[in-house]
Amino acid sequence: MQLDPRASLNEAQEMILLTLIRAEENQCALSPADLARELNVPLAPHLQSLISQSLILSNSDSSIKLTNAGRARARALLRRHRLAERHFTDVLGLDLARAHAEADKVEHLLSSEAEATLAAQLGEPDTCPHGNPIPGARGETERVSKSLAECAPHTAATIARIALETPAAIQHLATLGLLPNVEIEIENHAPFAGPVLVRVGRAHYALGRDLANRIWVNTI
Repeated sequence: MQLDPRASLNEAQEMILLTLIRAEENQCALSPADLARELNVPLAPHLQSLISQSLILSNSDSSIKLTNAGRARARALLRRHRLAERHFTDVLGLDLARAHAEADKVEHLLSSEAEATLAAQLGEPDTCPHGNPIPGARGETERVSKSLAECAPHTAATIARIALETPAAIQHLATLGLLPNVEIEIENHAPFAGPVLVRVGRAHYALGRDLANRIWVNTI
């Protein structure tokens, strides 16, 4: 039996690739310090290993970027994670936060054969339960045009995806009714990079700027 080429990466290295591809989706650049805060693991040996495998590179501005090869590996991991989330919500009935936490565990374990079978059984879904695009089998993906924080005041929009990675944050948005396909209105932006004021039905919320940057919408 042929060995899976992913065997050369350990779980920490795969998490680095996943964190970088998610940052790319949100048009963010990450430094080693940013990665350390996100992952809470010793990074130096893992970063060096990924650099030696030509999967990441360090830019002159100290940011860490994926190479084309690293991006392909990261998208494959992201595909498995988001397919697993679909299975946990659509088949097993887990809530969004629990589905995300469980997918974190199995994304490192699914073989290519299991991934293909899972995708077929789910009907080749385009998005995860949070609305994030599932990369295709060849790694292609699409980007939603705007984050909530980029929308002008008095703009109506439909939430397209939620780019959050912690179950607690996902659950918080769910309790506010901020979920994919929900219509909202961006009412105003507080000055000096303050919160973004939004209306959901009859409820009004002030969302911190970092949170607003992680909610991607299609304007109406």
